Amino acid sequence: MRILNYCLALDGGTQVIELELDGSGRIQIGLDGRMGSPLEGQQLFIGGSPDSPDAQLLPVGGREEADVIALLEQWQDQTQGFLRREVLINADPDVLNKQDLLDRMAIEFLIKVKSREQT
Repeated sequence: MRILNYCLALDGGTQVIELELDGSGRIQIGLDGRMGSPLEGQQLFIGGSPDSPDAQLLPVGGREEADVIALLEQWQDQTQGFLRREVLINADPDVLNKQDLLDRMAIEFLIKVKSREQT
């Protein structure tokens, strides 16, 4: 598994990462950050945008959401050791290569997703 892309939308903060799965395609996972959205910063979705006709909004706290979080944690556990995560988070983004920057953004995405569970 590896991160292929990261996007931050101009709608107030929606984030989307694209994850390449081991031999079985790709998945886009987003966190709805639209200003004025009732679940702003709380709801995960599958797809390129929460407004896309093909987007799948995941129920907050539901099984589907838990499966997506587990997939992101699996990516992190398999590819981003503790020391690598610490180095990436603390590094100056201007000196990171493209893949390192994508990995850093995905780590920060996962941190944000997990921190909302505690609020």
